[in-house]
Amino acid sequence: MAQIVQITDTHLVGVNGPQLLEHDTRASFSRMREYLMDHYVNCERLIVTGDLVHDAGEEVYQEFYEALEPWHGRLKVIPGNHDTRKPMQRVFSSIIRDDQQSVSFLDEFNGWTLIGLDTLIEGSVEGDLAGNQWAWLRAVVSEASSPIAIFMHHPPVFVGSQWVDQLSLVSLGIFANLVEEFQQIKLVVCGHVHQEFATQVFQADVFTTPSTSVQFLPNSADFAVDSIAPGLRTFNLHADGTFETKVVRLPA
Repeated sequence: MAQIVQITDTHLVGVNGPQLLEHDTRASFSRMREYLMDHYVNCERLIVTGDLVHDAGEEVYQEFYEALEPWHGRLKVIPGNHDTRKPMQRVFSSIIRDDQQSVSFLDEFNGWTLIGLDTLIEGSVEGDLAGNQWAWLRAVVSEASSPIAIFMHHPPVFVGSQWVDQLSLVSLGIFANLVEEFQQIKLVVCGHVHQEFATQVFQADVFTTPSTSVQFLPNSADFAVDSIAPGLRTFNLHADGTFETKVVRLPA
């Protein structure tokens, strides 16, 4: 067994930066980091699935990277719609693919292939695979005999909140067809929706994860904030392709 910890939608801002929906994201990121240090400092992978910063500059990405120094060598990141690709490529160059068109990753881990996709369309809230990732993704999954876990910011499914579902992955059908074609895709892990959700696309289990900051109210037709605590998600991956996952909420 090997453990992955996923955090998402940290929305970190610079010192004296704006609050997000009256929420201090610097304080929430600091609190999450302390919780990770206390409970998950030895996890085998820490994966951040987008919106690392909230419309902030390269210096905030650098601060983010330095704050997660205990996990260097085990850290993976992908962008969300509030991120900016070029600064991420400069700061995280040692842990992402050498690809000018994306911030993505490929990793082998305890008998699994881990794929991180860049779904950022700069200037848009909805997402899709950037650059030549469709061809790259198909090539990777075609060659993989191991079970595959895909990490992406925008979910390739609807989560039941009407306003959120208008801002998901654009190419839902193309992604679903890919999953159906390649049975080794077992797991799809997303952020973006600031809430816990689970469903399936053919044989693949799909999960979304609470934000480390503001939570969105599930099953809401219009934008609404939830009062539930921030959280993270853990995955215990087994070499035979099975896994267990749970959401952990930060204590009050």
